[in-house]
Amino acid sequence: MPDDGQGRVPPALERAVELLREEEVVSPAWRAAVLGAVERDADSRDLELRPRRFVALRTAIAAGIVCAAAGSAATLAVFRWPGTVATVAITPQNPTQVSTLLPVHFSVVAPSAASVSIVGDFNHWSPTALPMKRSVDGRTWEIDVKLPEGRYNYAYVVDGQIARDPSAPQTGGDDFGVPNSVVMVRGT
Repeated sequence: MPDDGQGRVPPALERAVELLREEEVVSPAWRAAVLGAVERDADSRDLELRPRRFVALRTAIAAGIVCAAAGSAATLAVFRWPGTVATVAITPQNPTQVSTLLPVHFSVVAPSAASVSIVGDFNHWSPTALPMKRSVDGRTWEIDVKLPEGRYNYAYVVDGQIARDPSAPQTGGDDFGVPNSVVMVRGT
């Protein structure tokens, strides 16, 4: 950091560098006391943890097996029984109202994207629920989604980033300051 254009360092900076380079003098007795305390603490921890480590490991493995079994059973129950999450997601809010599912085509031009999905009110904003497929032209990503009549907010997730549909109307903004796109689904 030249001070006067001749490559010299200001005296205050030179003094600071000297202070940083000085080795701190520590009393040998203090150093021995600190190192002894650390060693005693490490030895006492080893004695305390050795018996528990094996018990904790066995317990953790057993708990993991129980959780995996319970999770598998719950997953099977959700996908085999009627009235599951997949059914509820497309059921009208009023159970007495019968609604027809209508196909809605979504497409977005993203030629350099590695992955694109659609998120919205209709899939609880899940970026993995509706992955889009690259069309034959290689530039456009498409998906057909069957939805009941209604108004839906949605957006695209392009390589992990939320992007609105440039060809659709948009809302004022969501909780994250990003405007969403809007689609109206109506029967003919």
